[in-house]
This record gives sequence, C-alpha cells and structure tokens, in this order.
Amino acid sequence: MIHIHGQIESLKRIREILDHHGITWFTSTGQINRFLKTFENEKESLLFNIERQYELELEILVTKVHHYQKEYESVKDHVENTLNNRISSLKAKSKTLSLPAKNAVIELLNWYRQQILLGYTFILDKGTKYIIKLKTKPYQKRLDPTQKELEAYIANRQNSISERFETKFKELEFTQKITEGLYPLIAGAIGEHKVAKELEKLPRPFVLINDFSLAFNKPIYNRRENDRIFSIQIDHLLVTPAGIFIIETKNWSKKSLERYDFRSPVKQVRRANFALYTLLNSPNTSNRVIKPHHWGQRKLPVKSIVAMIHHKPKERFKHVAIKTLQELNGHIKYFDPLFDNEEVESIGTFLINLKN
Repeated sequence: MIHIHGQIESLKRIREILDHHGITWFTSTGQINRFLKTFENEKESLLFNIERQYELELEILVTKVHHYQKEYESVKDHVENTLNNRISSLKAKSKTLSLPAKNAVIELLNWYRQQILLGYTFILDKGTKYIIKLKTKPYQKRLDPTQKELEAYIANRQNSISERFETKFKELEFTQKITEGLYPLIAGAIGEHKVAKELEKLPRPFVLINDFSLAFNKPIYNRRENDRIFSIQIDHLLVTPAGIFIIETKNWSKKSLERYDFRSPVKQVRRANFALYTLLNSPNTSNRVIKPHHWGQRKLPVKSIVAMIHHKPKERFKHVAIKTLQELNGHIKYFDPLFDNEEVESIGTFLINLKN
C-alpha cells in the first residue's frame, strides 16, 4: 500500500477558520453541507427545542423541590415526634415523683427532682419551635433557594424562552454566515479528498505527501517568467519510480473553467514545478537521494498534473497534463520506472523532512 503523509490543506484551513470563530461542533464537511441545506428547518425547530429544554429544566426543578420538601418535612416530623415523646416522658416521671413517699426525706428529694424535671419540660415545651428550626436549618437552606428558583422559572417562562431564542438564533445566523463563506474551501476539500483517495490505490513504493508547502530561504529566480519564487504550496506531491508528480486539484464547474478572474492552475503548477525541479536537481540534493550512474549525473524528473474532479477543458497545455479523476492513476502508471524502491523511499523521506 502507498505511503501517505500529511493532511489535506483545505480541511486544515476550514478547521482553523471554524476554531477562530468559536464554532467547534462540526466534525466533517458533510456536517457543514447538511447544516447549510437544512438551515431553514434548523430555524423552525430552534424555538421548539428551546421550549422543550426549558420544560425539562422546569421538571428537574419541580423534582428537586419535591425531594427537598419531603426531606425537610421528614426531618421536621422526626424532630417534633422526638421532642413530644421526650416531653411526655418527662411529664410522666414528674407525675410519678408527685405521689406520696415513704418518709419526709424521700418526699423532699422527690420534690426537688420533680422541680428539675418540670423546669426541663418547660424549656423543651417552650423551645420546641426553635429546636425544630435549628435541626431543620440545613434542609431549609437547600429548599428555600430552590423553591425561589422554581417560582422565578414559572414567572419568567416566556421572557426567558424569548431571550434564549434570540441568543441562539444569532448564533445560528452567525454560523450560517461563516459556513457559507467556506463553500470554495469545502469544494476544494472534497476535491482534494477524492484525489487523495484515488492516489491511495497506487502500490508501494509510491509515497504520497498531501499539502506540501515549502518556503525558500533564498528565493528561486524563474527566468522564463521573470519571477522570484519565495514559496510553493502543492495539494499532492507523489513520489513514484518514474519521478515526482505535482498534482493540483480543482473541483470546478463548467462555468468556472471559463472565468478569467480565476487564477490559472496551469501557471500555478508550472511555477511549483520549476522551483521543485531546481531544488531537487541541484548537485547537493540529487546526489543525496538517487544513486550515481556510470554515465554521469542523473536528473530527477518532476511532472505536473491538474486533476479536475468534474469537468476539464478541451485545450491542451505545455508541460502540464489535465486529467479527470478517472484518468489520473492510469496517466501516472503510464511512465516507465527510472528509480528503484530504495531511491523512491529516499526521495520521499527527503521531501517529508524538507516540507514546512
């Protein structure tokens, strides 16, 4: 199976733009497309979902209040029953002590005991409400704010739902605006993904590098174009036994092919070809990645392809092959091998380590 390195550049840019705007819930271009297609349905279901969420929160609060209320009443009843039983027990003992004793000394002692019990009973009887309040205070502290929160939820239901809807609707519109602006990138990502999947069918020792970018410390001068090349960006760089293929992907419609304001992919790929060919065929580089030949220094050919996903122009162009997705692998395998497996892997490793 082909060696694959790197992620599709358009996908990375889409993720960067979404993250920059705080939109994190899309995990694929398919999700973005579905969102844009069903945007009107999303708007219509937004209010329903917000109302349902509000009712769910309301039910949770009702359940919490019911639980806290039940817990509070249970503790209160327990404390109250315990106090009443204690008071009844003290009154019974006090009544027993009031009965005639065997002698005056015991009767006097019983009287003192009775006074103590009556005093304790009086304190418990008069302080019952305070004791109950003290014992139930932790439960009351949980119940009261929850009860108030529930009352506020019920009283402010309509306003709260309206505020939530307005906020969510603005977020929804903002997401639509950002994702609509991603259409060209999404189309590019889909195209690049299809090309990458097609190239993945190629066998070893082929090496595929997606999103190959390189900046030059010293710009490369292109005499033919009178241009200084400071950097290159290539959708797919394919290393094969026949040499290197620069592949630029375009997912264009028929109308797009005729637009003059679109940058020429032929010029773009030829520019990258010149820079990469110059770099790889310098003596310092070629001697490192390909074996010497007894006839002399070998060249490392760099071929250019513009891969069109749906439509391609009828015209032909110098030094650049225009191929559909179905023609791509057949064109690549057409060329005779010039390098062995070890050299292909060596070239691939060099380019992988070289890319920015």
